[in-house]
Amino acid sequence: MTTRAALACLCLSLAAVPARTEAPLNAPFDALSAATRAARADMILARRPPASADALPEPCADFPVVHIRDGDIYKDGELLGRAASSYKASCEGLVVWQDAYGDLYREKRRVADRVAQYDVAWHGDVFVWSDSYGELHRNGEHLGRAATYTFVKYTGDMVWKDGWGVLYRNREQFGRADRYAVAGRTGDVAWVDGFGTLHRNDQELGRAQSWAISDRTGVVGWLDGFRRLYKNGTQVGSGVDQFTLREDGKLIWMDAWGRYHSA
Repeated sequence: MTTRAALACLCLSLAAVPARTEAPLNAPFDALSAATRAARADMILARRPPASADALPEPCADFPVVHIRDGDIYKDGELLGRAASSYKASCEGLVVWQDAYGDLYREKRRVADRVAQYDVAWHGDVFVWSDSYGELHRNGEHLGRAATYTFVKYTGDMVWKDGWGVLYRNREQFGRADRYAVAGRTGDVAWVDGFGTLHRNDQELGRAQSWAISDRTGVVGWLDGFRRLYKNGTQVGSGVDQFTLREDGKLIWMDAWGRYHSA
């Protein structure tokens, strides 16, 4: 094949390749096609590092610098103790830690032995632990023997059930609960008793077909068996098949005519 013929074949091959119409990487996002925008968003999400399991809340300005070196535990450069195996800290600087023998310490003071689990509230000076027998403690107060429990790190509340199924928040007794959910920012508790009645803390709401609690505000949204929708104890809609409870406590639902409502 002559040189001129080879060049002609190369030009034909290049002409057969479709032109690249995608906007450059620095083009405004609104100028991109829908498909390109979706692909760009996927790329951004893929590059974003995963959220850390130890991410701090906002604000948390006074979280201390704590480290363990050769078993010695230090807080902001000060030695707290020895033979440390783990620690937890609050946004106000409180450090609670456990040694290799299972003993629990608040800063430099030993507070308990044979500790199975422990935690510290984000704010304030509340810390909790359970011993090897399942007994719960909150600061210096003994709460009782727990079958299950949830610690609310934002408020320092301990929500727990005893072996009889009775539900408590700290020392406050609610009643025998089949299931429950806790708002992580407020400590409010939504729970259903053995008769299917829904409660919010110590307030009886009614017989619920479905329900949810807002993690940020503690609002409970629920449907009864007649498709009536409630926000806590107040009816806000009727003829509702399903609803969405937003993080800020806003209820959103659609009626039979396809119109959206909120409360």
